[in-house]
Amino acid sequence: MKSGEVEQEEFKVNIPFEYNLGMIILKVNISGEEYDFLLDTGAPNVISKELAQKYALSNIFERKFGDSQGQTSDLEMIKLDEISIGGINFLNTGAAVADLKQSKEVGCLQIDGLIGSNLMRKAVWKFDYENQIITISNSVASLNISESSEKIPFLTQITGTPIIDITLNDVKEKNVVVDLGSNGDIWLSKKTFNKLVDTDPAISRAVSFSSSSSGLYGIGAKDSVHHALISNISFGDVALKNTVVEFTNESASTIGTNYFKNYDLIINWFDKEIIVTKKKEYDNSSLTSYGFSFNNKNDRLIVGGIYTNSSADHAGLKINDIILKIDTKKYGVLTADQWCNIIENGLFNEEKSTITVIVLRQNEELTFHLEKTKLL
Repeated sequence: MKSGEVEQEEFKVNIPFEYNLGMIILKVNISGEEYDFLLDTGAPNVISKELAQKYALSNIFERKFGDSQGQTSDLEMIKLDEISIGGINFLNTGAAVADLKQSKEVGCLQIDGLIGSNLMRKAVWKFDYENQIITISNSVASLNISESSEKIPFLTQITGTPIIDITLNDVKEKNVVVDLGSNGDIWLSKKTFNKLVDTDPAISRAVSFSSSSSGLYGIGAKDSVHHALISNISFGDVALKNTVVEFTNESASTIGTNYFKNYDLIINWFDKEIIVTKKKEYDNSSLTSYGFSFNNKNDRLIVGGIYTNSSADHAGLKINDIILKIDTKKYGVLTADQWCNIIENGLFNEEKSTITVIVLRQNEELTFHLEKTKLL
């Protein structure tokens, strides 16, 4: 995880990237052929089983890896002699070999691998989300840094993944992963939530029971998920007001792309420093919902989670109800393309205040009229 070097001594390149499901996809070159990789600071390099077989990459050893949902698997580790990004050649870096189709959600990305922090730590990376440009450089001095920028110190895990401390009101959570492989906001542990409630029993909060998030190995285990409106959040120089944070036991504590995309972002592994320059205001100050989330179970669209005290909860909608129809849109057995379209575009017309949902439960069709309500 610490091996590898960059062939060029001095370099600075700008490369475009694409968004897919709210995450960064970039082009890489292996042995003269181009592939699509997900950029994921929360993981080491990963290549698909198909690529490992194509290039006859034999494993050096096996290591247990966890995904964002806390699920683990033993993966083969191989050495990539060379992988090129924007003409910059990264040599002798480690990579895990994984089945990237194991998770339906990761399969939607149609990627050949992940560029992880064990490679990224060999350079300075700048992300211009507004123009979808990544700058890779050997020196932070080569980058234009605004006087209004804010700095966040970080430590690293063995994989090179940046971890930071976050303070919520007067409660601190350590080792929060800076995870550009997550399209989420701020997701923290239930231990921190319990401390916040002990400190302020009147804190504004909502709860659901669900497994609505997915990692490399699939959907996370069912768990109660808490959301709380936090008055003051700080990490490094950054200060946020009135921000909704999600708390759960199963997933890792992370801060994801849905937060960082509001900034020009520089990750400087040499000085262990993140630099952010605000481009637009990050606003996650409320939580509104029809009261349920969705999942894919055996290629059927199902109710994945229910918010307590929501219209779905009061109406009697239940987890694992099979969704047959939402307003005029019917759902049968889902193809892979249909599921990917749902993940990308969602189920709901967010402008509507009410929806009608028809579900199948124990061979009986049930109809529910649900209102969008503000939970926080």
